[in-house]
Amino acid sequence: MRSEERAGIVSIIMLFLWGTLITEPFHIFARYIAKGVTYAMNGLGAGSLLTSIVMYLVVFAVIVLFQKLSKTKLSAFIPCAITTVYIAVLVIKSITESKVSIGDAVSLAIPAVLGLVFYLFKFETGLKWFTDAYTYSLAIALLNSLLFVPLARLNNVLSKILYITKYNDLFITNSLSGLAGIHEVVWGLFLAAFVAFPIIYLAPAGRRK
Repeated sequence: MRSEERAGIVSIIMLFLWGTLITEPFHIFARYIAKGVTYAMNGLGAGSLLTSIVMYLVVFAVIVLFQKLSKTKLSAFIPCAITTVYIAVLVIKSITESKVSIGDAVSLAIPAVLGLVFYLFKFETGLKWFTDAYTYSLAIALLNSLLFVPLARLNNVLSKILYITKYNDLFITNSLSGLAGIHEVVWGLFLAAFVAFPIIYLAPAGRRK
């Protein structure tokens, strides 16, 4: 299967499942990135607007980086590396806060075991799908925060239809609302369109096996 076909399938699946608990491991991935950016920007004394812009750029950069890495042999290590780092963060957090998040622990353990099995048995196809799952789940998280979340705020009917917004890990358009007299939906649409082309363009640029 070609890489663009795989990317399309993964993106569609993530789009429909993003508002459910099934995708919690990928929500944690996006959530930790958001927390890291927020913590760093707060430490620098940045305001909410600058924090939102930096978060937008960092998430976009991570997506592009993963797409670039998918062309290399390093792509096989991405799922294992992500889960290992995040489990380490969870352990440190549990020690410092003297409590353990069972939900996060289970959600991180499942992909860690799955990735380890794929790697040990050299199941390259499974690792490619797994890598794309992390890459394009982050793209869906960004699309959700930029487009669907602002739309859901317009009225209760839309908020019920757009169940994908039930779990939002990135808060980007909040601080943009009303900036230059422009509604956050317009800002979200503009920012989503700005990153859509390079992400779609890079999808078929990966390995085609």
